[in-house]
Amino acid sequence: MKKKVERIAGKFAEIISGWNNVEAIILGEAAEIETIDPYFNINLDIYYLGNLLPRNDRKEKLKLGIMLETSLVFPEDRFLVEDLPVRVRYKETARFGLILKRIEDRLWVFRDSGTNMFYRLTRGQVLFSKNDWLKTIQKRLEKPPEDFWEIIMDSTRFSIEFYLNDLDAAVYRNDRLFYLHSAASFIKSMCSFLFAYNKQFEPSSRMLYDRVKALPRLPDEFIGRFESFLRHDMELPPKRKREIARLMAKSILSL
Repeated sequence: MKKKVERIAGKFAEIISGWNNVEAIILGEAAEIETIDPYFNINLDIYYLGNLLPRNDRKEKLKLGIMLETSLVFPEDRFLVEDLPVRVRYKETARFGLILKRIEDRLWVFRDSGTNMFYRLTRGQVLFSKNDWLKTIQKRLEKPPEDFWEIIMDSTRFSIEFYLNDLDAAVYRNDRLFYLHSAASFIKSMCSFLFAYNKQFEPSSRMLYDRVKALPRLPDEFIGRFESFLRHDMELPPKRKREIARLMAKSILSL
């Protein structure tokens, strides 16, 4: 990681860690790639207990660059600091405790958002940690119940079949918009299944392409079919890609 990135991330962490209710600060892996890469971002996850500092107060305290925007829907602030994008997302700790309890009580339901929230907790660079909250959460995530992965696989099996049917319908109707929507949902469900099959949490969508191909356990011929399905090629029209999707689905659903 470049020194400039470390310095900027460190400045934000130094200020935010001084807020009374902040339990942990984690720097996401998007900060590790080259700064000229469009996927680069100094992405800071702030885990807090109780009430979050109001956005006007955050704006006043975080005078480290140009504040581009503050979300009115999700607790998130975006900045431009020394020409580098900074994204600060605030996450309440109580939510994670509740989710983990539901997982351990076998009451958790898999959502389309996947398991990236757990990936971020376990794979980022810890810049600040107070008390034992983060270590405790990470320990619980090291070995989730075995049926945790089975729940995801069962749910995504259904989704794969569902979106494959949508893909068939879109091709039949020559509906290009619905085809793209169905194809994206099909690929997302398939990747979620494969990460669960390998007992791994999902990275961000920007990292998905490389990471799914690197999984240790994949169906035979998966990577070739995956590449063909994603490739823009006049020799691979939607009808042909539908057949490739069927082959991928068949190989995954047989696992």
